[in-house]
Amino acid sequence: MSQNARVGALQAMLYALMFLTRLPVGRWLNDVDEQTAKRAVLFYPLVGLLIGCLLTLAAGVLMPLGAPLAAALVLVLWVAVTGALHLDGLADCMDAYYAGHKCVDATQRREKILTVMHDPACGAVALVSLVLLLLVKWAALSALFTLAADSSTLVILPIFIALVISAVLARTIILPFMALNDYARQDGPASVNDATHKHVYWAIALVVFVLCGLLAGVLTASALLLALVVLMLYWAQLWRRQIGGYTGDCLGALVELAETLTLIVLVALW
Repeated sequence: MSQNARVGALQAMLYALMFLTRLPVGRWLNDVDEQTAKRAVLFYPLVGLLIGCLLTLAAGVLMPLGAPLAAALVLVLWVAVTGALHLDGLADCMDAYYAGHKCVDATQRREKILTVMHDPACGAVALVSLVLLLLVKWAALSALFTLAADSSTLVILPIFIALVISAVLARTIILPFMALNDYARQDGPASVNDATHKHVYWAIALVVFVLCGLLAGVLTASALLLALVVLMLYWAQLWRRQIGGYTGDCLGALVELAETLTLIVLVALW
């Protein structure tokens, strides 16, 4: 790899970190061009890996506090690291869907949903959705902490696997999601609908799931793959019917839903 290629890859990784997290990496990021924004999507799973490792370190420190409190504090860190970016996407999606689902005319419904998605206000539906998702996420984390505490071997191993896999897979599943669907707005960012990279999206997703299979076991990885594919297809079909594609809020919401679903599947299997 040439020097320019290495610098370009590093800049794309830094842009992905800046876009998906609140880690202070902006000082090392040069002016972002269109190619950097497009390549940054390829590094989303690596961002998930970094997030998962940070959460695992915190889990190891907090475990002596007991499962409920440790799970709550890890969840707080999880939200803080991402700046509630994906939660905001979920809130916007819920508000927008329920604002537009009664519109009979498809064009009117699409415009209503896209307008509400742009509105920074948070309605009751969004608030309830966020509370319920965070409650389920905390319960799943608490169950995994309890499982780790009861383990007679490496107590951190179940937590490490769960936190890393959930963060990585949630940011991987959006790659095939983007490859299968069109961006709903005409003024989309450079990173969406990049036909030259869509085959790479599929390749990255395949590699990530294989690695997860080596880490968590073939049966666990197969169950996760099935669950996440069903979620992805349902989420794609839902927004394809409503707005003819997806928005950034749809991607953020998918990350939150995928993280939570992964934790639930791991609790159920373990």
